[in-house]
Amino acid sequence: MQAPIYQDLADSVEATVRSGMYAEGDRMPSIRGFSQERGVSISTSVRTFHELERRGVVRAAPRSGYFAVAPDESAELPAAARISAQPMLARGGAEILKLLEASQDPGVMDFATARPAMDMIPDRELQRASRQVWKVDRRRSMALSFPPGIEALRVQVAKRLAKVDCRISPDELIITQGCQAAIALALRLLTEPGDIVAVEAPTHYGILELLEQLGLKALPIPTDPAYGISMNALELACQQWPVKAFIVVPHFSNPLGYCMYDVCKQRIVDVARRYDVAVIEDDVFGELRENHQRPSPVKCWDHEGHVYYCGSVSKTFGSGFRVGWLSVPPDRMQQAREVQYAHTVTVDVHAQLVTAELLKNTNIDRFLNHASAEYNRRTATMARRVEDSFPIGTRISRPRGGYLLWVELSGCDDTASVLDEALSHGVAFAPGGLFTVDQQFKNCLRLNACEFNTRAAEKALFQLARLLS
Repeated sequence: MQAPIYQDLADSVEATVRSGMYAEGDRMPSIRGFSQERGVSISTSVRTFHELERRGVVRAAPRSGYFAVAPDESAELPAAARISAQPMLARGGAEILKLLEASQDPGVMDFATARPAMDMIPDRELQRASRQVWKVDRRRSMALSFPPGIEALRVQVAKRLAKVDCRISPDELIITQGCQAAIALALRLLTEPGDIVAVEAPTHYGILELLEQLGLKALPIPTDPAYGISMNALELACQQWPVKAFIVVPHFSNPLGYCMYDVCKQRIVDVARRYDVAVIEDDVFGELRENHQRPSPVKCWDHEGHVYYCGSVSKTFGSGFRVGWLSVPPDRMQQAREVQYAHTVTVDVHAQLVTAELLKNTNIDRFLNHASAEYNRRTATMARRVEDSFPIGTRISRPRGGYLLWVELSGCDDTASVLDEALSHGVAFAPGGLFTVDQQFKNCLRLNACEFNTRAAEKALFQLARLLS
């Protein structure tokens, strides 16, 4: 697997730092100096040091450059999953509802739910777009819009995807009530109760909840926190079991935060083609890019209609902004419209029109670049606090985008056993057992770092560390 050049450079620098050539706090070469020394562009040097900071090898100091981090200060990555013996039915709805209810309590610091920060929502842009829609399209915004949804929005989504060489016609898109609804629609099109669906392990508990509600069996596929889903295990699963579909979260995945390399995306499409399996691509975090680089979806390499692409604005514009989309092959669009109508009738027309206006007449990339950089900073800060305050032996993911941290504890058999006490102390987190169907990851937890920029958040994390000790 060929890694990008900045990854290779980061590997080289990390090996140098870990060898002891740099002591804790030693100044690293400047961006310009590194560029000249390695014979690469300034932008490549910047991406290299951003990657080193993400790995915990260096730390940035404002207007002072980068400084080395001692090897014993950088926590190991969490372990990858074991291969599961067979597909299983998902369980866990009651525990999920407990977390969702806690997130509504203003007295609880919500590290549990995967939502964007309130201070990172584009308030002024949303207000302007909403006023414009109400001014010029007020009657339409209060009417019904039957599947496949507002054409103006489908056109804008298609244009954004075309910027990363993902060619989807507006006629192949159907608008949904968020990404979860898009995944649900794809599953209803592709499966029957009792069918097997391969999923990442760990994967977002919302996906497992969908499989449970639809009577589907989940087949967990080991997923590495750094490189993503095991392609060999995925292909072996397709050989051993009648897998109808597999769900992948290739960009800044929930909960691991990895970003899949393009060569892996190509192999996923190849496996899908050879075994005639559908791919449901959950790209809900794809716009929360790393170093201003929006990755290309798996769908880019699909030329035979195997990939059902799902996206949404809920992780960027606001979790209550329930507008998403699903790509569907032309020969299945009529069926998709009928299924969509039966389950939702319509998607909020005003929200569709506002989203279309935002995408068309706002410099949305500037906002996304700013939000992504801020989320990366907050996530890195939380990771350092976890490393400093959680029990010895704790392992932490190094997400390349988004705002989620995956944490593995060495001295706790089941983090769910601490949840009720944590809630009583005003702290919510997502226990690791929710993210799989085979009893793995019970010693793990997921944290949302999106609002880790206040003293209250620092205190809440310290309180959680005390309860886990």
